[in-house]
Amino acid sequence: MSELDEQVPEVPLDWYFKYILPPLPDGINTERIVNSFKQSKVIKNNKWVGIPEEPRIDKRHEDEIYSGLEHVFEEIIAAAKTQKPDLEQQFALKFTPDTNLTSEPDSSTRPDAYFTTLDEAARLALANEKPSVYNVWDSHEFKKDNEEDNGTMNKCVSEIVYDMQQIMALDPCRRFTFGTSINNRAFRLWFFCRSTFLTAKPFDFMNEPEKLVHVFLSFAFASRTDAGWDPSITCILPTCPPEKRQYKIQVGNKTYFTVKVLSDYAADCPIGRATRVWLVTDKADPSNRQYVLKDVWVDSERATEDEIRSTLLKDIGEKCGADACVLVKRHLLTPVAFGKLCIDASVDDTIQLIMRGGSLPKNLPRLKLIVPQQSGTSRRSRISTIESAVDVLSSTQARHIQPGETACIWDRASPRFHYRIVFSEFASTMYDEKHLGNVLGALADVIEALRWIHKSNWVHRDISGGNVYWYDCKAAGVEGENRGLLGDVEFAKARIPNSTHEVRLGTFNFMASEVIAGHYLFPPASTLNSVDDLTRFLMTNSDVLPPFTFNPLHDMESVWWILVYLLYFNDDKQNVADAELAEARTQRAFEMFALNGQTLHRELFLKNFRQLTVEGTCLSPSYKFVINILRAFAAKLHSAYCESEARISVIDEWAFDIHEIIVAALRLARDHPEVNSIELVGVTKLLKHKLDKTEPGRKGGGDVSNSKKRRTNA
Repeated sequence: MSELDEQVPEVPLDWYFKYILPPLPDGINTERIVNSFKQSKVIKNNKWVGIPEEPRIDKRHEDEIYSGLEHVFEEIIAAAKTQKPDLEQQFALKFTPDTNLTSEPDSSTRPDAYFTTLDEAARLALANEKPSVYNVWDSHEFKKDNEEDNGTMNKCVSEIVYDMQQIMALDPCRRFTFGTSINNRAFRLWFFCRSTFLTAKPFDFMNEPEKLVHVFLSFAFASRTDAGWDPSITCILPTCPPEKRQYKIQVGNKTYFTVKVLSDYAADCPIGRATRVWLVTDKADPSNRQYVLKDVWVDSERATEDEIRSTLLKDIGEKCGADACVLVKRHLLTPVAFGKLCIDASVDDTIQLIMRGGSLPKNLPRLKLIVPQQSGTSRRSRISTIESAVDVLSSTQARHIQPGETACIWDRASPRFHYRIVFSEFASTMYDEKHLGNVLGALADVIEALRWIHKSNWVHRDISGGNVYWYDCKAAGVEGENRGLLGDVEFAKARIPNSTHEVRLGTFNFMASEVIAGHYLFPPASTLNSVDDLTRFLMTNSDVLPPFTFNPLHDMESVWWILVYLLYFNDDKQNVADAELAEARTQRAFEMFALNGQTLHRELFLKNFRQLTVEGTCLSPSYKFVINILRAFAAKLHSAYCESEARISVIDEWAFDIHEIIVAALRLARDHPEVNSIELVGVTKLLKHKLDKTEPGRKGGGDVSNSKKRRTNA
C-alpha cells in the first residue's frame, strides 16, 4: 500500500454505481425487491434476517456474523428471477474465511468471501478443493468494529488491498478487479485498474437495503468482461500438477501459446504499465520458432512501441542514410505482430472503456491509511519468476516520479490502453549472458547502433541490463550472425534541445547520475582571479544553467553502468574472489546500487576514473584488462561531459560524439584472449547479507546477478 501514498480517493457512491459497478440487469426494480422482502420477512424490523443489527456488539466471530449475507444474496437472486425469469445468473457469492486461495506460486491471500462462477462454485463443492485466485473476484473482508476504529479499519483495508493486488499480480487474464469491505454496518466498495485505485463512500447496508440489492445483482449477473477478465487471453490448465499454467494469447489476427514467463514483476505494482513478457510459440508457424510476447498498459498520450520504432528508423534513414538505417535495424528487436487490444470493437482503455468515460471528480476526500507490513510488497513479488534468482539490490516494484511533483498522484487517473507486441528474437539479457566476451560484443554493437540513433537526434532513455541482449543465432535455431540487440524503444524520443521540461526516466541501477539528480553535474568552476571577478560574482545571483534535458551522453553512461554492474555482481568462475575481496566489493556495490536515490557515490565513481584500477575498484584481478577498458570508457565520458557543459548557458552537442572510440575499446577487450575465455558466475551470499542488515524482513537470495529492474518513470 506504500505505492498508494497512504491514501485512497473516496468517490461518491452514485459515481461508483454509474462508472464502475457492472450494469444492473435491464428490467430490475430494486425498490420492488426490497418491498417484497419486507412482506416476506427477509427484512424484519428494518434489518436483514440472520444478521445482527449491530455486529460490533455481537460476541460471535465476524465470520459467523456476516455469513448470513450468503442467504441474503440467494434471496436477492430469487427475487430478481421472480421479476424477470429469463435472467441468467453468472456468479455466486461464496464464504470461505479459513481457506487460502491457491495460485502459482503460492499466495497467502485469504478473503472472507468472494464471487466465483456458478460452475466453479459447483465444482468446488463436489471436489472438496480449495478455491483459486484465478477464478475469484470482488474479494470481501469483514470486521465487526466501526471504521472510526483506526486499527481495525487499517487491518481491514490492508487485507482487501492485498487480496485485490494478488489477483491483479498473479492472474494475467485480469484487466481490473473489485473489492468489498464491511466494518460493522458500513459497506464499502473498492476498485483496482492499471490507472487508479479508489473506494466509494460507504453505505449502511442495514438502513439502505436497496443499495445492497443493487450491488449484489450487478455482481451476480455481470459478464466475465464486466467482472474484469480479458477475453483475448485464455488459460490452458496443466495436465499434471508439476506443470505450470499456460496461456493462449491473441495479438491482432495471430494466436500465440506461452512456453514460460520471462518477466512479470512489474505486474506486482497495482498502478502502472504492468508489463508481462512470455516466451511463446505460434502453432501456425511450421518452423516451431519461439518468439517473445510483451503485454503492457501504455499511457494514452504515448505512441505504441511499433510506431516509435518505425518513426525512429525513418528519421535515421532520412538524416543518416540507408546504410545507417540498415545497421540500426539489425541491432533492434524485430516486431512480427502488435496492436492495441479491443473489447467488443473498442480499445481496451482504462478510462474510456473500463471506467465508462468517468473522470474522477475534483477535490475528492482521501481515505488516510497506515501502510501495513503485509501489502508493502506482495508475497509473489518476492519470488523470482525468472529461472535464475533475483538481485537483492533491485526492487520488484515500479516507482513513478516526476521532478518537482508535489501533488498527490491520485488527484487524477492516468488513462492507459492495453497493448501487445511480439518480437522474433529470443535472446539473452546482459543479466543472463555468462560469457564475458559476448557481453562486451553486445555492448559494442549497441553503442554502434546508438551512434546513428544519436546522430538522428534521438535518445533511448531506458538502457539497462534487461534490454540489452546477446543474440546467438545458432542457439535460436536461425541463420545469421550473432550480435547485440537493443530493446524497449517505447521510451525513445526525438530530442528537443533546451526544452523546458524533462521527466526522470530509466532503470535506477543504470541511470546516468545527472538523470537521477535532475541537473547537470559537470559545469565549469567559477573563476575568481581578480577583485573585478569577485565583484561580478557577487552581483550575479547564480550561473544560468540551461534547462536539464536527456542527451546522448546519458544513454552512453547507462551502457557504462551495465558493464560496472556486471563486474560487481559476477565472479570469474575460474577465479572466485576470496572473502576479504568479496566483502570490499560488496561495500562498493552497495554504495552504488542500494536504490536509496543518492547519487554521490555513483557520481564520484565516474568522476574519479583514474582510480578505476584493480585495487581501486575492489574487483577481481582477472578483470584487469576489462577494468582498464572501463577506465578508458569513464575517462571519455567524463571529458565529454565537461566539454559539453563548458559553457554554462548552453550544452555543446559536438562533444556527444564519443561512440567510435568506445566501440573500438570494447571490441579490443572482447577479442583479448584473457577476457574472451572468462565465464561469469553470479555473486551470492555476502551481498544478500549486507542488504538484509539494512532492510529487516526483506526476502530474497541466491544468485544476485540476474536483476529484476526498478523503473523510475513519469
